[in-house]
Amino acid sequence: MDRQTQNQLCARNITKRYGAFLALDDISLDIQKGEFLTLLGPSGSGKTTLLMTLAGFVEPSAGQLLEYGVDITRRAPEQRNFGMVFQGYALFPHMTVFDNVAFGLRIRKVDAAARKARVMQMLETVGLAAHAHKRPHQLSGGQQQRVAIARALVFEPDVLLLDEPLSALDRNMREQLQAELKRIHKQVGTTFVFVTHDQEEALALSTRIAIFNKGRLAQVDAPEHIYARPASRFVGEFLGKMNIFALDSHGHDGDLVAGRHGALTLRAKTAAAPAAGAKVLAVRPEHMTLHVEAPPPCHRNLVPGTLVERTYCGSRMALVVRAANGGASSATTVIDVPVEHPVRSLGDTAPVWLSWCPTNSILLDA
Repeated sequence: MDRQTQNQLCARNITKRYGAFLALDDISLDIQKGEFLTLLGPSGSGKTTLLMTLAGFVEPSAGQLLEYGVDITRRAPEQRNFGMVFQGYALFPHMTVFDNVAFGLRIRKVDAAARKARVMQMLETVGLAAHAHKRPHQLSGGQQQRVAIARALVFEPDVLLLDEPLSALDRNMREQLQAELKRIHKQVGTTFVFVTHDQEEALALSTRIAIFNKGRLAQVDAPEHIYARPASRFVGEFLGKMNIFALDSHGHDGDLVAGRHGALTLRAKTAAAPAAGAKVLAVRPEHMTLHVEAPPPCHRNLVPGTLVERTYCGSRMALVVRAANGGASSATTVIDVPVEHPVRSLGDTAPVWLSWCPTNSILLDA
């Protein structure tokens, strides 16, 4: 198969045990050439362990790692043409920016003229050519991280592995570096495998996201697909905000599935008949409409509630609403509204109503 269409890396049934602790549990994952794949999950979910396995720093207890179909499971890290960027910049403080980036090429015995050309080209790519003469302490944190990225890319690795490289930066700097990473990835075309626990970062950067939970893969797909149709309640609640309504029972209502939430009937549109078992109905806050007066009966899901909390966020308000559900355990719902919304004139504990289209409902296993 042509390398341009073949999966570049394939993890096959990768398992890693540390004594009784199962860090990775039978992970199988294909990594496509040129993609920006993000490994996302809470702390201890296994994402960094898999990254270190790809790098060769961790040897799996079972399974295989293939590169273009060739088994590299036992190949030493230095024999894998992979670049690595860590959370800490790990720059040599006594060297200039130029020498830090050139270090890997010098080790590989690239001649001086070619080395200089490649280093300056890479510094241009990361926007630091004018800082080549400086030492790390003269740079900002974001600039130092760009030096680390340039050093990892300058020898033209087949894959760039990034272990939470932006987590030590403040919010504004992180957002700037996210944009830089996207630009650099597009410009160089190298396969990026990126580890983070930040959901917004994963959505902003990735071609695909692989979500980990307790050492297992929960879902792998494009960001927009995972966000719109999570495969499980864990994925839905982990990737972005999600409002959950427990259903006492459910059944078909024409081309919809209808479930009972206390005295309320809530509907969802599903592509296939739901499997047996307890279900919840999930909806993203941005798909909900907040009413300060009871709307007329319609085909939308409608939940009455009480305003519990509001937080001013500049151009918007974040609201917490407690559903009045006629007997089911009450659901606390979050929703953002424009700061000019009529709800601003209501007092605390005021009655409000939430509505949304059944096509925006997601039926998930409880």
